[in-house]
Amino acid sequence: MNITLDTNIFLNVKNKEQPFYSYSNSILEEIDKEKSELNAIISIISLTELSIGYYKNKEIIEKEEFISGLYSNKKYKIKDLNINIADKAAEIRSQISLKLPDCIIIATALIENSEVLITNDSEFEKKAESLIKIHNSQDFFNKYLK
Repeated sequence: MNITLDTNIFLNVKNKEQPFYSYSNSILEEIDKEKSELNAIISIISLTELSIGYYKNKEIIEKEEFISGLYSNKKYKIKDLNINIADKAAEIRSQISLKLPDCIIIATALIENSEVLITNDSEFEKKAESLIKIHNSQDFFNKYLK
């Protein structure tokens, strides 16, 4: 199953943010299992957003290790911004009032034929539900991993 992960899934785990920490962590652990059927799609926008925190905290080595780990894990597919994703994001942005980075993440999910987009941003979830199957990490965990 191809799933797209929003930035906040990684932030929940990195910062141990409640109430979603355990659910987000369980999803990432499941993806990492060799025999898992989950494969994660990540927009380059998410890596950019995550890197900001590492830079602010002067955690450059940790940032490099994190990004290197994602790129070296065959279960994660990091998608660069390209003309198809940019155009789809513009179309989405013209239809719903979401921030452009969120539109790029949705566009990436759609173009990569992701079955589910996982986010813990309730506004994002509410506004995007007409475009793609979307769950927060708790709902995804309960529906697919429990």
